[in-house]
Amino acid sequence: MTAGATSMKSKVTFLETVYPPISNQEAVWLQNDSEVEALLRQSDFYMIGGRAEAKYLNLVIDPDACVITFDFAIGDNFRDPVEIRIRDLPAVEELEAESFWIETGDKMIRVWDGPIGEPGSSVLEWFTTEKLIWDRSRGRAGIGRFYRYREAATYDLLYVGIAKVGDSFDRLISNGHKARMEILGNEPQRYPGARVTDEIYLFLFNVQPLIMTTFELEHDFENEDLSGAYDQKRIVADAEKAFVSLLKPEYNVVRFASYPKGADGLYGSDFVRYGYAICEAASFNTAHGRIRGSRDATTGFITNDADSIFVEGNTVKLLVSGVDFSAEPPPAGANAAPQDKQKEDNQGGV
Repeated sequence: MTAGATSMKSKVTFLETVYPPISNQEAVWLQNDSEVEALLRQSDFYMIGGRAEAKYLNLVIDPDACVITFDFAIGDNFRDPVEIRIRDLPAVEELEAESFWIETGDKMIRVWDGPIGEPGSSVLEWFTTEKLIWDRSRGRAGIGRFYRYREAATYDLLYVGIAKVGDSFDRLISNGHKARMEILGNEPQRYPGARVTDEIYLFLFNVQPLIMTTFELEHDFENEDLSGAYDQKRIVADAEKAFVSLLKPEYNVVRFASYPKGADGLYGSDFVRYGYAICEAASFNTAHGRIRGSRDATTGFITNDADSIFVEGNTVKLLVSGVDFSAEPPPAGANAAPQDKQKEDNQGGV
C-alpha cells in the first residue's frame, strides 16, 4: 500500500467459455442458430486454437444396459475409453421414457426421444468431441471414465482477440475475421486426411473479474468504495494484451511489447495487482510458452492446477502451477466424473 493510502485494490479475472469449443466447420453450421448465437454473444474475448481432430472409435451400443462405449481418439497416439450411460444423462433421466433412439457418427453422438429426424422427435442430449470434453470437465452425469480429458483438451494457441465494441459473435463469426481466414489458409494439416477447417477451434470466453479491496481502519468510506463498479471493456483489453505479450500467438501481428503499459488497459488504474487465469480444463501452447487452465468438475471453481498471469507495477509474470506455487494433488477419485468411481466399484466397470 502506497504512503498515505488507506485502501488497496487487486483483481484476478477468470476466463470461462460461454459455450463448448467449436471447430471452424461447426461455427459455419451454427452461426444461424438463434439459441447458440444468444450464448456466444455473452463473450467479448476469444481464442483460436489448433489440434488434430478427435474421433470416436470402436463404438458399441449395449441396448440392454443403455450404455455406449467407445475410444476417444486424437491422431495415432491418444486413446482413452469412454462410456455414456444413457439413462443417467440429465435430459433422459428427466423424461423417464422407456425407449430412446441413438444416432452415432465418428464425431457426434445424439440421443433422441423419437425416431431420428422424424417430425415430432427431439434431440435430448448430444456430444460433439469438444462438447464431450467440456461436459466431462463439468462433471456431467452419465459420462463415465474418460480420465484423460484434460490431456485431450490441449491446443496450439494461434490467435487471441477481443471485441472492443459489441461481442465475440459479431467480431469472430458473423463478420469476416482476417486472422481466422489467414489461419484457414496457412495452417497445415495436423493429421493426414483431415480438413484444416475441422482442426481449428474457436473458444469464446466470458471475462469475470473478482475484485478485492483492503481498507485501513482509518479509511474514510465513500459511496464508490462499495459500488463494485468496473469497466468491463478495459479489463478485456488488458487481458488480450497480457496473453498476447507473454505467449505471442503466431497470428497476432501486434504483440504489445510495452505491456503492461497501454492506453486502454489497466496500467495506471487503481489496481495495485491484477491477474488472469483460465477456468477451463484446457491447455494452450505456443512456441513461446504454455498456459494451462483448470476446473473442478464438482464445484466449477478454478483449482491450483491452473497457471496464471499477474501484473504488479511494470512487472508481468506467468506463474506456473507446480513451479511457482503448489499444485496440490486432487483427492482420491477426483479425476472421475461424479458417481463414476462408485458405479465402477458396484458394477465392476463396463
